[in-house]
Amino acid sequence: MESAVLVLFFALPTAPTAYVLTRQLGGDSQLMAGIITLQTLLAAGSLVAIMMMLA
Repeated sequence: MESAVLVLFFALPTAPTAYVLTRQLGGDSQLMAGIITLQTLLAAGSLVAIMMMLA
């Protein structure tokens, strides 16, 4: 059970707080927003697939 939770945890997208840190530290906030959006969209499909494999 613990390994399944660990696998699901690592499949989650980047936290949106990374965008805030990018803005505060003068990074490329547009790029970070795109990365977070893409990861969130891909996670929707990959989490379902991973949960089906673990079941």
